[in-house]
Amino acid sequence: MSTVAEHVPFLHLCKLCQKISEKKGNEKKLQPLKDFIDYWRNFHNKLHSSNPTTTDSFFPALRLLLPQCERQRAAYGIKEFTLAKLLIDIFCLDKNGVDAKKLINYRSPKTANAEAGDFASVAYFVLKNRSPENGTLKVHDVNFYLDNIASNHAERNKDDLKYDLLYLLRNTSALEQKWLIRIILKDMKLGISENSVLKAFHPDAIDLYNVTNSLEKVCCSLRNPAARLHEIEISLFSPFRPMLAEIALPSQVEGLMKNQPFIIETKYDGERLQLHKDGNSYMYFSRGGHDTTESYGNSPLSGNLTPHIHRAFNPGISKCILDGEIVIYSSKLNCIVSKGENADVQAMQPDGDYGPCFCAFDVLMINGRVLSNLPLTERIKQMKDVFTPIENKIRTTEQITALTNEEVTEELNKAIDNRLEGLVIKDPTSIYKPNMRKKGGWLKVKPEYIDNLMDELDLLIIGGYFGEGRRSNLISHFLLGVASPEKIDAEPTCFYSFCKVGSGYSLKELYELSGKISAHWQAYNPKKPPSCLIIGGGRKEQPDVWIQPSQSQIVQVKAAEINRSKSFATNCTLRFPRVEKIRYDKPWYECMTTTELEELRNLAQGRLATRNLTNEDEEPSPKKQKLQKENKNAMSVAPHFRPTDIRDVQKVSEIFKDKEMCAISSTLDGKQKTEKLIAQHGGKFVQNPGKGTFCIITDKITAKVKNLINTKLYNVVSIDWFHRCLENQVLLPCL
Repeated sequence: MSTVAEHVPFLHLCKLCQKISEKKGNEKKLQPLKDFIDYWRNFHNKLHSSNPTTTDSFFPALRLLLPQCERQRAAYGIKEFTLAKLLIDIFCLDKNGVDAKKLINYRSPKTANAEAGDFASVAYFVLKNRSPENGTLKVHDVNFYLDNIASNHAERNKDDLKYDLLYLLRNTSALEQKWLIRIILKDMKLGISENSVLKAFHPDAIDLYNVTNSLEKVCCSLRNPAARLHEIEISLFSPFRPMLAEIALPSQVEGLMKNQPFIIETKYDGERLQLHKDGNSYMYFSRGGHDTTESYGNSPLSGNLTPHIHRAFNPGISKCILDGEIVIYSSKLNCIVSKGENADVQAMQPDGDYGPCFCAFDVLMINGRVLSNLPLTERIKQMKDVFTPIENKIRTTEQITALTNEEVTEELNKAIDNRLEGLVIKDPTSIYKPNMRKKGGWLKVKPEYIDNLMDELDLLIIGGYFGEGRRSNLISHFLLGVASPEKIDAEPTCFYSFCKVGSGYSLKELYELSGKISAHWQAYNPKKPPSCLIIGGGRKEQPDVWIQPSQSQIVQVKAAEINRSKSFATNCTLRFPRVEKIRYDKPWYECMTTTELEELRNLAQGRLATRNLTNEDEEPSPKKQKLQKENKNAMSVAPHFRPTDIRDVQKVSEIFKDKEMCAISSTLDGKQKTEKLIAQHGGKFVQNPGKGTFCIITDKITAKVKNLINTKLYNVVSIDWFHRCLENQVLLPCL
């Protein structure tokens, strides 16, 4: 049987990727992709006329365009540093030469120059004079050898892995090598989302992928662009992207639930998990669609969970799919504990104190019948007939019915007191929509969404890592440490690595911090580490540069909890850390100590939410109230230059956190709507752009906008870009 992939040169795919990456604007990027898909289909029609057995699946190309979405191929086990060593070996580069140093130190602007931070681009310039002018491989060949590399990594066969990689590099041009490296690193840098790529292939591709998590099924089921997928089913032993919850504050719940009764669920500190059962056969899938069955067991005779829960299913249940959380249960304490107690739920021993426990909160199939279109209350009712709970192995999530914001606050405070992660609020009438987050009827309320409820830590910068993209010439990520306590009134002389952080500060704040400490950075040599620092862990956590503590700065950090970790010298680290403030007002020796860290860790079993919520916690500060009053009285300002009144706007996300934006619209109503959305999603808006303005948002290219573009001082983006950020719940690159 012949395939199109055996005839299409890999070079054609690489030229497509290069073209997409160079285009500006989503539509201009998508047109070459649509042309390539048409080219693929036309190629099939041409081949099919002479050989009817030729298949037309676009899967071989799509899995290369979206390597981060490919679930069939195992991990390659190759990151930048490993790839750099392999390239040096394969191309016989002098290990002390300029080119080898560029590959090893690809993040450093001193060695990698303008391409710093982008390993594939650095490799392209190093290898372009050592590579064949034209590659000989087809799309099929590249997939074949990538499959071999993944297989050899899984089997720890380094020699064959190296041989396969050598074959790929020896038979590809420099341009092909650049995109091959990006495919291996699963970081394509195309400037368009996976949803945009899927939609270009077929209008129903996103929906089908959200349900199946399989690019191959998308390509096989939707090969005809004219045929629509009218019914998408959740199927047994096929992972789907679970329904998600939208971020909300306690004061917003009544309004978002339209003043109707709602269900409050306990949000445990676990990991999302799907349980699929067919008789004695079981499969488990993570939130991202990864198969975790090996850990939990594919039958009643294997794994650390299935043998314990198989008997819990009622006799009439032969097939079912449950959605829930896998949590850690302590047999000694007879309760669910935080992941900070034992970070890896899949690696727990069956005879130990800790064991996995499945908390089900939804059922999506019973005996072959898909239930996703039933209201939540009906699904919960039917789930009670699926299994009989076993306290420490399989259970249902605790649920209560409520009507007011006060009840939400009360339950959130209970969750804080019990060291739980938070709450999930659900509309009883909601149906199950895979991968749906916004307006699906599910909300999540967590302490970290509310100011003043989380403990904050003052940590010292002890190391740094070169950034990528816009931050490629900066140390953009930092290694933070805590001090070893000394005698009273003595300055600390030793610091222990504790966590890495790379978010929470704006580019402006990063430049300011860099200006204060950049002159003090020193190259870090793992063979001769500085005596004042205890780094610990493996190479991944070793910084590119380090700094004398007395020349450094303290940063105030907020996080969800403290988890165990062998990667840092403290044997613990922070979960989801972010910088709240750079403490220029605080001397370096006043950072947190190891003793204080241990006390905080013991205080709440690792969780950093230790205070309860009061009515004042969500009220504006006196400074904000004063500004609102001033805005209210500023009636002499013309409407188009007057700040939008955002007193009633409630923050729902942090998409635009610390980003200053300027909205320029052809209508006053459009301007005000945009400014309210900016505030609602964590941003700040100004009436005129300045030095700190992140971008200018416009719905029309007017004379004023043209002048702003011509200054080349600002990122000017379309209103479509702004709405795509909101739809995807992420800050997209300014295009």
